Amino acid sequence: MTAFSPPPDQPQEPWPNLRAQPRTFFNAPLCQDIEQLEADVAFIGVPFDQGTLGRPGARFGPDALRDAPRAYSYSDPYGRQSVAEGFFDIDAEDELLRGVVMADCGNVPIVPSEVVGNFGRITRAVEQAVERGALPAVVGGDHAITFPVVRGLSKFGPLNIVHFDAHLDYTHDVQDALYTHASPIRRCRELEFVGHITSVGIRSARRIPYEEAVRDGSLIVSGQRFRELGPQAVADMIPTAENLYITFDVDVLDPSQAPGTGTPETGGLFYQEARECLLALLARSNLVAFDIVEVAPPYDNSELTVQVAARLMQDILAARFPSR
Repeated sequence: MTAFSPPPDQPQEPWPNLRAQPRTFFNAPLCQDIEQLEADVAFIGVPFDQGTLGRPGARFGPDALRDAPRAYSYSDPYGRQSVAEGFFDIDAEDELLRGVVMADCGNVPIVPSEVVGNFGRITRAVEQAVERGALPAVVGGDHAITFPVVRGLSKFGPLNIVHFDAHLDYTHDVQDALYTHASPIRRCRELEFVGHITSVGIRSARRIPYEEAVRDGSLIVSGQRFRELGPQAVADMIPTAENLYITFDVDVLDPSQAPGTGTPETGGLFYQEARECLLALLARSNLVAFDIVEVAPPYDNSELTVQVAARLMQDILAARFPSR
């Protein structure tokens, strides 16, 4: 075997400089110690799906979302532009998130079958990010993780929650189990510092949890009602929040746009509708943290769901942190 040599009419180029690159959200720098964190945004992965009642797989969501920006060309694939320089947006004709410091704090260690202990670790990770002045951007994982995340935000009370989902997630318990992905909004309602809760895009609900949510003061906007009113009108219905938490379950989207989730429901929102509602909300409320949950890569053969979820993460962050 002979060594490689270019054709005679092709000049020989030097070998490229090979670089090891960590697998991180949006190619952001990796934070090795959250207690030393210095960033505007702290990405926290939560590979937990022990609260899933049906199809598991959301535990693989965080790493799939880490890979998505590479495929979607959020950043320069040739390494000529750093994440600090932002991501070019053709409509804005400018870079989004320019000068915004983001860091990937890794995944919360999840121990099988240790739900209460896992929830404690999730809460502490969020508290540490908040203590360092960063906005926690949490990626699940199934929807059960929203409760321990919100529990770590007590310093922001009163805290309003806007919940995008196909399901109410307001069941009190499932055969005495309190911490499943059917109950996180109910558990959040029980926190003293949580104020108003709005659920948007609901298409599947049982009578008792629905009546209990209404009794407890929740505003519920069904998927059909959302389509009748439109994104801006829905956003206008939601009480203005001094401090806002958004929990976004990808099954609020139509399965044609987000098939990679454990509990798809037909007739969902489309990306552009969800985006417009999110931007309208963020224009008048102070977002202190958010989560994206229920991305389940085993059912996402096209990788469409991770692309849509990653884009929504960028939309939320760009609305919260204008380029500098």
